[in-house]
Amino acid sequence: MDPNYHCNSWRNELFHAVMSDMLLYQYRRHGVLVTGASGYLAIHCVQQLLQQGYKVRGTLRDLNSFEKANPLRQLANSDQLELFRVALEDDVDLWRKAIMDCTYVLHIASPCEMIADETIVEIAIRGTLNVLRGAAQLQCVRKINCLIIASDASHLPWCYCARIHIGYHTLPFNPSRNEVNGAVGHKNRTKLFTENDWTNLNWKYLHPYHRSKTLAEHTAWNFMEKNPDVSFSLTVLNPSLIVGPSLQSAKGSSVTIISRFMDGSMPAYPAMKLGLVDVRDAARAHILAMKDRKSNGQRILITAKTLSFRQIAKTLREEFAKYGYRIPRIRALYIAVWLYSLVDKEALQALSLYGHEDNFDNSKASISTVGYIISRCEKIIVRYGL
Repeated sequence: MDPNYHCNSWRNELFHAVMSDMLLYQYRRHGVLVTGASGYLAIHCVQQLLQQGYKVRGTLRDLNSFEKANPLRQLANSDQLELFRVALEDDVDLWRKAIMDCTYVLHIASPCEMIADETIVEIAIRGTLNVLRGAAQLQCVRKINCLIIASDASHLPWCYCARIHIGYHTLPFNPSRNEVNGAVGHKNRTKLFTENDWTNLNWKYLHPYHRSKTLAEHTAWNFMEKNPDVSFSLTVLNPSLIVGPSLQSAKGSSVTIISRFMDGSMPAYPAMKLGLVDVRDAARAHILAMKDRKSNGQRILITAKTLSFRQIAKTLREEFAKYGYRIPRIRALYIAVWLYSLVDKEALQALSLYGHEDNFDNSKASISTVGYIISRCEKIIVRYGL
């Protein structure tokens, strides 16, 4: 054996240890603000940032909410986490204080109300402007990542079925396929959507929730165009429907869909096809984009795979039917979903998506340095549920 082997090995270990400590020190110099830190995706971003040694400041609307704050405080390395009370509609001066001493901002907070009016559009726009204006008043910020949920706005094909109210009765009205064809104002049902596509804001069936997402992104890009001398750059990530493990007790619609397959409350599945991405991959993409200058000024679609509800049901049957779970085998007709929606709020959401299809080109993310590890969606569905 080479007598210098152990010496060289020791030197290599020492070198890597020193480099690791230097990187950790460098990371801890860069504070990261995560808005809406208790959210489904945001808390994963906080977790991964803490694991990488960053000092994180997370914003919450209410610091006294145990349901929101406690999961964050239970994360590993939470001694490097500071929680800051601020809401999207608060004054820009408060947002400036929240951003102070932070090098990066992950703006993930957004009003998420499916039963909503145009006020959420104003809140989303104001919140985005508050973050940008607050950062512009400081010289410490290098990068702002804005999250725009593609499945809720941006450019995703979303079939929102209008409803006609007559007296105390609610009648379904499904826009013709020639007019809507399953897309957010786009008539081509099989269109392959890329980062060049946007929601048609003139579409008469557009939901305020989806409008708020699109206009918030327009607002961000317009701000950057009008303020070219700010100290930071902007990247917008557009994930499709986010799936995978939840780190908080509150469950959103994307987390509870699988439970409806499993508990028998969904006797038949609706006709829809959704783009999916693992929440951990979406969080990882945020952090990679945050650190990478090549993503500056880019909007990037983050999606892994498109699955129909029929495929999801088939995957679950293959895994769980042997244990006695009764996974739906048939597709529900539109009229059946509408009737069920009269007594079930989640079925009402499914009604708005009936006939919806996602077709995405994720090549931009795959070839960029944001290129995250795409998990197998079928495995995620079986292990964690949507």
